[in-house]
Amino acid sequence: MGALYVVATPIGNMGDITFRAVEVLKKVDCILCEDTRVTRKLTQRFGIQKPLRSHFAGNEEERAAQVVQELSEGRNMALVTDAGTPCISDPGYLLVRACRAQGIPVIAVPGPSALSAGLSVCGLPTTRVLFLGFPPRRKTERQRLLRSLRTDPAALVFYEAPHRIRALLADALTLLPGRECVVERELTKRFESVAVVTDAAAVPERGELVVIFGPPSGAVPREEASREEVAERVARLISEGVEEKEALRRVAKERRVPRREIYRMVKVKEP
Repeated sequence: MGALYVVATPIGNMGDITFRAVEVLKKVDCILCEDTRVTRKLTQRFGIQKPLRSHFAGNEEERAAQVVQELSEGRNMALVTDAGTPCISDPGYLLVRACRAQGIPVIAVPGPSALSAGLSVCGLPTTRVLFLGFPPRRKTERQRLLRSLRTDPAALVFYEAPHRIRALLADALTLLPGRECVVERELTKRFESVAVVTDAAAVPERGELVVIFGPPSGAVPREEASREEVAERVARLISEGVEEKEALRRVAKERRVPRREIYRMVKVKEP
């Protein structure tokens, strides 16, 4: 039986690749890539001569079975994305699950990640972190998500595309009061920048972006918490595996109100 190696690759600076990553990529039988054109630049740079196979979000589900079959027959494969660590807001988890179900070893080869890099230089408290990937593109869905995070005690981390960054910031700076916002652009690249932001219009619409909101600095006004926001927060905790009673208790503590009030908002239907 072979093994699947989940290999992190540079997010910008080629010098960030690890010795182990190069070693693994040179010894596997095949490299599964999000985009073979991008990965080919990496393999050429480090003298890696292995077959590259397309494996991205659009074909992952249909191709996972074939990959698992080859691994079970003794082939070793590496999974990479265009940049950073696979499966973190990138394709890969379906293949990892399929391998685990068949008892095939899945081996982490850690390294660059925009998430960890961004947290390391943001200058915000990061004892508790909630990573949210890319926010919804539609304004109403994005605003609904932001409202549900209003009182979450964690630092919030988003990735965002340059043409949507100002829309996200305009909403977040209004709907997430009391949180310091740091925008990080082009991490590890030539024009890397990290800045505290208070004006969405001042942020350039270019480059790859990590946006981090620090923990709330104070209590959110109670009257601004709608029934829908409370219900969404409770539902999100339950979806993460928290028992309903405990979810109600946590939300009540976050909002500094009695648990019965949260219960009423979630359970009692308006006339």
